[in-house]
Amino acid sequence: MRNLALVIAIASSLQVEAQDPEGPQPESEPEAREAAGSEASDADETAEDPENTEEETFDPGPSAIALARALDARLTVWQAGERRVYVRHCRNARVDCRARVVALSRLISESAHRHQVDPFLVAAMALRESGLNPFAEGSVGERGIVQLHPRGVGSRVRFVRSEGYRRRCERRPDACQAEVIEAGASHVASAMERCGSVPEALGAYNTGVCQETGYSRRVLEERENLLRLAKARVSARAAQLVD
Repeated sequence: MRNLALVIAIASSLQVEAQDPEGPQPESEPEAREAAGSEASDADETAEDPENTEEETFDPGPSAIALARALDARLTVWQAGERRVYVRHCRNARVDCRARVVALSRLISESAHRHQVDPFLVAAMALRESGLNPFAEGSVGERGIVQLHPRGVGSRVRFVRSEGYRRRCERRPDACQAEVIEAGASHVASAMERCGSVPEALGAYNTGVCQETGYSRRVLEERENLLRLAKARVSARAAQLVD
């Protein structure tokens, strides 16, 4: 979906006023993609600690800021004045939920722009797949916020393959999701080229076959919800999500 102009327009319309955001925790909806590729091993568990890896810098544009605000509202289950309660996996995380939202929004926007995919679509996929929980696990071992299959798209992604690496990622705001998001964005972009439409590409991401499915409709509904939240008025504190 070549929709980046819309995202920029949305960001420019954001106002700094109060709102009580909504967002019940979405259910994880793991991929059922066809298995492909070879079995992966955990041999790299002794690899370099993620805390010591050098991160690429990405100056968040309007889309990253708008997306961070929308996701922050989406993961909020209750708010009264300055008090805010996030979904359970965010409350139980080893890092601040808002810091994680900012980090993931930057990574999603970066990969989406690189692959010319709407970042709000990629974020909607992540919400439907994992509830934006980096450590969600699917029924057949899918991992990461876009639930990569360990014998398919995720077969060469370290976060998917290595339990030891995942444990070391728990204290990072981005939860080592850069490679996960990159693989997911690349996969759905390829599906769009192959299938010819966004609904069919989403069906292919989920099932391996170009077809519109219930998953397609739920992702697109989630995207529309995120766009509404991005346009909504937000509190002054929420406006500081990206410094």
